[in-house]
Amino acid sequence: MTAKTKLDRLREDNCFLADIPDTVRIPALGQCQDEVSKPIETASIDDIAFAQLALQTRASALYGEIDALRRIYDMARKNGARGADNALDAVSDGKAGK
Repeated sequence: MTAKTKLDRLREDNCFLADIPDTVRIPALGQCQDEVSKPIETASIDDIAFAQLALQTRASALYGEIDALRRIYDMARKNGARGADNALDAVSDGKAGK
């Protein structure tokens, strides 16, 4: 039987930490023009902070995309579109700018 790592114990002992990644990606910053990926076991507090900021940027872009698709869907349905109809045609035909 192998001994559990600190990471394994954290994941098991705290349900809020179950999704800790094995590695973190630190984006290119300042004079460091290369993205760096490092094991979470060796990551500094700053590494975690920079990785978190990069993930928040990606999440914001994803939420924006989700919201735009939801708006197209809602507008098309309000214009009477049905499931197989082209969504953009339904939005355009209904004068989406209103």
